[in-house]
Amino acid sequence: MKLLVIQEQHFVRMPNGEVWVDEQSDSKFWERYLAAFDEVVVCARFRHSDTYNTEKLMLSDHEHVSFVELPNTRGVGALLKNLAQVRKIMKAAMKDCDRIIFRAPSPMSMVAYPLAKKSGKPFAVEIMNNPATHYSPAAMHNFYQPIIQRLTVNHTKSMCRTANGVSYVTEKVLQELYPSTARLKGESKKYFESSYSTIRMEPSRYSFDEWPEEKPETVTFIHTGKMQDERKGQDIFIKAIGILRSKGNNIEGILVGDGVMRKGFEQLGRDLGIAEHLDFVGWKAGFEAVQKELKRAQIAVFPSMGEGLPRSVIEGMAQGLLCFGSKVDGICELLEGDCLVPEFTAECFAEHIQKYLNDWDIVLQERKKQFAASKRYEYSILEKRRTEFYRKLREVE
Repeated sequence: MKLLVIQEQHFVRMPNGEVWVDEQSDSKFWERYLAAFDEVVVCARFRHSDTYNTEKLMLSDHEHVSFVELPNTRGVGALLKNLAQVRKIMKAAMKDCDRIIFRAPSPMSMVAYPLAKKSGKPFAVEIMNNPATHYSPAAMHNFYQPIIQRLTVNHTKSMCRTANGVSYVTEKVLQELYPSTARLKGESKKYFESSYSTIRMEPSRYSFDEWPEEKPETVTFIHTGKMQDERKGQDIFIKAIGILRSKGNNIEGILVGDGVMRKGFEQLGRDLGIAEHLDFVGWKAGFEAVQKELKRAQIAVFPSMGEGLPRSVIEGMAQGLLCFGSKVDGICELLEGDCLVPEFTAECFAEHIQKYLNDWDIVLQERKKQFAASKRYEYSILEKRRTEFYRKLREVE
């Protein structure tokens, strides 16, 4: 049986035909679907490279996976200009497959959903984030923000009520906001739901180093995330470091990621007079590269304005770092107490973090609790849920 997976990511086709990607969807990623299906067809946006340059990329090719290429659009405007072509390609791909699955909310899911519904074929949706916060006024500075937010919220609710299967990255938060038919009317062979993160935390990826009882002379903070906009809160991260340094704390910062906003964030560091204390290391492809940077830090800070269940927080917890995050969406299922910061301001983050810097014993205690909590997302636990969910999709009549 053939499964069509519609991805939001951008892929790269090399001159020799190989397919590469910058995050997550490497060759191993497709094995979760192949545990239930014989063949996987991936429909996603592609760009073609004139040179064979795989730096900061991961190989996505797999012997049981084929790719259907969509135009390499970026932004809603470009997608709308190519909408007829995108719809045509998606429709043909759906006709050639037996089951359909896509992630939402996203621009690609907005196009795929009505086509999947019209195809008459069983389909499932993986809900990755909360559009109410992801497209909130704080996260999105756009004239059309209210329309986009309302449209995506309503669209996500409709998808969850219509899809045969709905999976959520959270255990409770998104389920309550966007209930599935299985939740509203009871699970059946036709309608079902599950919860699992997309993260792949195998046992070998967990690492907990013992720290000295005394606070180190220099405490290093880290933030990981794309720099396409301000949703991940890099500006708050930088400003919080500035505030803490002004109070006499010897803080250094690492920022992992890249994007159109990077130069602006670098300029912010210069404006605050802390540029020499910030290390912009760029994009890191693959867990091992990110893990190497995490190992340089003691505290991870994620002032995100909207999330599903952020992999970056789980990865930080799984390396024994003390993690702080915004009190929003799925982060509330990962962190607790003063590690959850209620306001999207540098002052509030600095205030919460300062409490821990003043008492390193609490840091040592809390990092152990967070490390233990990260074990809930170990690969074998989530893989069992994912495989069961995909098999239910396969068995829908």
